[in-house]
Amino acid sequence: MTQQPKLMLPGPVDVWDETLVALGQKVRSNFTDDWGPIQEETIGYLKQIFQTQNDIFILTAAGSGAVEMGVASLFSRGEKVAAINNGPFAWRAIEILRAYDLEVVDIENGWGCGADLEQVEAALAQHPDVAGLVVVANETGTGVRNPVQELAALAHARNLPILVDAVSGMGGYDLPVDQWGLDLVCTSSNKALEVPPGLGFVSVSERAWELIDAKQAKGGRGWYYNLSNWKQYRGQGRYAPTTMATSMIMGLHASLKRIIEVETLQGHWARYAWAQEAVRTGLRNIGFEMLAPDDVASFTVTAVCKHPSMAHEQEVRDFLAAKHNFTVSGTWGKTTGQAFRVSHMGRAGSKEYLLPFLLGIEDFLRTEKGIDVPMGASLVGMALPGY
Repeated sequence: MTQQPKLMLPGPVDVWDETLVALGQKVRSNFTDDWGPIQEETIGYLKQIFQTQNDIFILTAAGSGAVEMGVASLFSRGEKVAAINNGPFAWRAIEILRAYDLEVVDIENGWGCGADLEQVEAALAQHPDVAGLVVVANETGTGVRNPVQELAALAHARNLPILVDAVSGMGGYDLPVDQWGLDLVCTSSNKALEVPPGLGFVSVSERAWELIDAKQAKGGRGWYYNLSNWKQYRGQGRYAPTTMATSMIMGLHASLKRIIEVETLQGHWARYAWAQEAVRTGLRNIGFEMLAPDDVASFTVTAVCKHPSMAHEQEVRDFLAAKHNFTVSGTWGKTTGQAFRVSHMGRAGSKEYLLPFLLGIEDFLRTEKGIDVPMGASLVGMALPGY
């Protein structure tokens, strides 16, 4: 039997055993009385992860589907929306905005850089008629954290809502929705919540509901990705307008229970921060550089620039897959061929995965590049506190 590769991807991630057990249970129906307590407890766990009292919806969709639901519900066709553009998923958010006939104020920053607050403030001043601000909290494609708290403050100073794509951020580090006043926040199951792909999540603030309700009559929002529709069904005692992905939600419930009650949310964040630092410190010690500066570096995924001895980042990925059974991501768009991406989510953020992964990269430099790397030189960050 072929051995399954170990996933060091920024989604999907290798999940923990209790989640796999829950996923394998008998299929349940969300239309029976015994489903309500499971759903309510799951939403309660999600509210702890989001640090919010806002409404949270669980939809059967990828993270991009959750973002699309936010865009379709919060804005009306023809409106102008400002968007931070500093990576491939920021660009995807812009594509979604344009798909809904929204005029985008494209605030472009360099890939690998965090959002420039002065540039954002200037753009908002230049376009006082924008209907809101959209930002990717954690740019998965470049391993960059954007300054969400400061961006929310800039938006709110102009009485604008902020829509946050937190697909690879939520659960991976401190993103307090209520404290920062984040109006609409979207994420997915297959990142820092450590569940397989298939579920999207949207939290909706009171400010966002006021805007959504006021624009409801304008229409053009579709049916499934329409929060007004979901709100109506919630008012009828339903959690969704359709049959729900109950087996996936059982896996989600198990994963969130482990995060909240066993690891603790702060411990979960600390493990990711430890894994991030172990990778960055270890790979720097054997000659690699990171795409994102330390002060804006993602805690859930690190983009590592190809070694000076490499022509293309694919070289190390192919070696790791063939010789060490690890699957690692490349980059695309403006950074194609220049960097590979290492996840810190799920089992990828454990010593069980990180130690052989780092030794595998050492092996690549010795075997393929003829570089005399001392054995264990990449492990200098493994003893750092946090895990």
